[in-house]
Amino acid sequence: MAKVTIIGITHIDSESQDKVSRILEKVKPDAVCLELDEYRLKALLENETTELSTKLETIKDTNDSSVAKEKDEEEETPFNYEQNFATVLEDIGFFESELARLTQTDQPGREMLIAYKLAKKISAAIFLIDRSIQDISKVLEEEVSGEEAAKFQQLIDELIYDKKIVAKPLNQDDLPLSEPLKNFNELEDEEEINLNEVIEIFKDQESLESILSVFNSNFPQLYSILLEDRNVYMSKQILKVITKYHNVVVVLGYGHVQEISKILKETNENLSVEIMN
Repeated sequence: MAKVTIIGITHIDSESQDKVSRILEKVKPDAVCLELDEYRLKALLENETTELSTKLETIKDTNDSSVAKEKDEEEETPFNYEQNFATVLEDIGFFESELARLTQTDQPGREMLIAYKLAKKISAAIFLIDRSIQDISKVLEEEVSGEEAAKFQQLIDELIYDKKIVAKPLNQDDLPLSEPLKNFNELEDEEEINLNEVIEIFKDQESLESILSVFNSNFPQLYSILLEDRNVYMSKQILKVITKYHNVVVVLGYGHVQEISKILKETNENLSVEIMN
């Protein structure tokens, strides 16, 4: 019998990074599935070395500009984030970066990078199971109405600029949290949103379902593209993997965990699925 261990994560907290390391080292899977595509993995790998190499590249460009120019001309034109990504993805990327900064996470998505490197270390097969970011962007541009996109951008702007978002340590006596988040419109500007509390709430299935239901009600097109369609797509990729491997770890954002687990169980009754939030 094949077993799938699903690790629920967020891209903005160090706990997810520690959890990925701990579980992978314990489970020692023969295959690891990541909620990534080739472009996003490459971006994570490149971003990891950017800060270290910036000064060296500057010195090199100053001392040998002609060599640098020749090298640039030989390189393929890179995928341009600003020109090729839907505005919605730009908003999400910016918001995620801001939240990561508040939680002092050194690199948003680093938990995926850690999983990728640990999988290589233990010689596990690696599968990037998400739709390409280019495909997602194209569908967003074609199917999301201008009204819904503008409404979403307004939400992001209000959360960043009008609400007080912090990242304060939680009192262990208050855990686990079970109350769903309030609608952000009900929060006064001076009322704090504690990101660490939000992350804990995301781990609670009932509360997360409540949040996703509100999101679906307000942004049905975004919900369909960013969650429902991708859940089906990634589930199909995982089902392909378990035809060849029998101890599989899947690293997913919390918002995908429950639905993908449900699809896997309904599709293959003999499959053992364990969720580790």
